[in-house]
Amino acid sequence: MKERILTYLTCPNCVSEPELKLSVLSKEEETDHIIEGKLNCTNCNSTFPIIKGVPFFKHNLNDKTVDLNRKNFADEWLYFTSEIDHELAKDELDSYFQNLITYEDLKDKIVLDAGCGGGRFCHAVAQESKAKEIFAVDLSNATLSAFKNTKHFDNVNIIQGDIMNLPFKSSKDNKPFDFIYSVGVIHHLPNPKAGFTSLTKRLKKDGKILAWVYGKEGNALYIYLADPIRKLITSKLPFSINLILSFLITCVLWALIWLIYVPKNKLLGDKISNKILPFNEYFTFFKKRGFREFWRTILDKMIPTISYYISKDEFTDWFTSNNLNYKILFRNGHSWSGLGNLALQEQNKKDNREFRQLADKHFV
Repeated sequence: MKERILTYLTCPNCVSEPELKLSVLSKEEETDHIIEGKLNCTNCNSTFPIIKGVPFFKHNLNDKTVDLNRKNFADEWLYFTSEIDHELAKDELDSYFQNLITYEDLKDKIVLDAGCGGGRFCHAVAQESKAKEIFAVDLSNATLSAFKNTKHFDNVNIIQGDIMNLPFKSSKDNKPFDFIYSVGVIHHLPNPKAGFTSLTKRLKKDGKILAWVYGKEGNALYIYLADPIRKLITSKLPFSINLILSFLITCVLWALIWLIYVPKNKLLGDKISNKILPFNEYFTFFKKRGFREFWRTILDKMIPTISYYISKDEFTDWFTSNNLNYKILFRNGHSWSGLGNLALQEQNKKDNREFRQLADKHFV
């Protein structure tokens, strides 16, 4: 943690957004990161520890389902992101950003990665963009891995905290973020729409938000056959067992991809294959990314205690109910990417003000 980000942070337990007092126990001179210490709220006296470079704002959870959810994901990210393959991370993030946002758009911007896991996407953003500050937040201990993976970037700040109650100052006239992205996270919240709305409230007047979620469309086979097994069994199993099971399932699916899907695509072409082969776009995407990344994704489907599949209408409602101008794309035949901005909301406010002014003149 860099001392300079104190100007952005506040106590998530207080309404008044008080200052936080920093106590430093150890510091890494090479990167200027505070490694061990604590933050004290000057209002309610809450204490937030800084552990291995990461300030922890949500250390304890009362909801056992959510707590197990974050533990399962922490185990996944700590296992699969001990090191980050930049090209793989960038390639995947590009597939979410496509035709919606570019790295050039982030120059000199304040960016939030909402649900950063082990830090692979904020690593890609830091490497490819010239963002002023990148804040990456996650509820799990995977933030410790994210910090190790990104501490060499001067503009990346890893924080452990809750998307539903972020520890950032955000007054009515001073919102913190120019751009927020949340990839594969919101659909794992107890209330996905509320999570999305919570993020939009942190956007500046001309800010933009990008979200990627599982789609209800294109996933019927998985929703009715495999997802019940997740709910009843695999989400409750120890990580080591799920790691082995997911490896075995990946081996079977990987063989099917090469024995059936690859020849069919060569013979019939992508368009016809997409119509007759279930998950063809999805499997083709992961064939290019390799076995290990496909294995991680299979595991990622097995371990959540909370998983929602969002229809296009539901996803659209997230944007419209928050007065966002938006663009939505159907990705790989099974998920939704969407970009919203506050331009429409601000224009509506302007139009309302002008209307009231004209009305006042007319009736005076």
